[in-house]
Amino acid sequence: MKYLFIILTICFCQFALAQDPNTTVNKGNDSYRKGDYKNAIELYKTALATDAKNKAATFNMGNAYSRLNNNADAEKLFDDAAVSTDNNLKAKALYNKGVVQVAQQKLQDAIGSFKQSLLLDPTDEEARENLQKALIELRKQQQAAPPPPANNKKQQQKNKPLNKDLIEQKLNELRDKEKQLQKRLQQKTNRQQPEKDW
Repeated sequence: MKYLFIILTICFCQFALAQDPNTTVNKGNDSYRKGDYKNAIELYKTALATDAKNKAATFNMGNAYSRLNNNADAEKLFDDAAVSTDNNLKAKALYNKGVVQVAQQKLQDAIGSFKQSLLLDPTDEEARENLQKALIELRKQQQAAPPPPANNKKQQQKNKPLNKDLIEQKLNELRDKEKQLQKRLQQKTNRQQPEKDW
């Protein structure tokens, strides 16, 4: 009889949790606040087993994975949460997705996520700041990267050594252009000098 009571109690608790996934999400949130991210993840999974469309549980589980530095799984969960019809949750999911993408050095993707988040919530200063940081970091990486190998004909022509005759020809052309420019400047200055009034 004692075992039957325990089994019924366990079944009742599971039934109660199954009936209200939001209660399970709240318990997961409590674990999350206490820093017990693994337990929070299990509770969010339980809530999602009951209600697979619970975007709050999906979003919160993404946050817990992010705290455990499991950014790849967190990114997938934020991506799933961003399908929400709630624009506020969608904006937050896209923002968090951008944060974990930066942590994975996926700067192009992160920039896109921050931009999408700002489209939904243009007042989000953190999203704006993180977008700016990601853009700066991407620019730094692009400047530090070696130039791509020369495959086109123009680049190959630039790299070819010039022969002596061609160099002499180019120098003569430059001298002629300089003489013409000097002549034009001289004519212009002669025209612009005012006549002296005696």
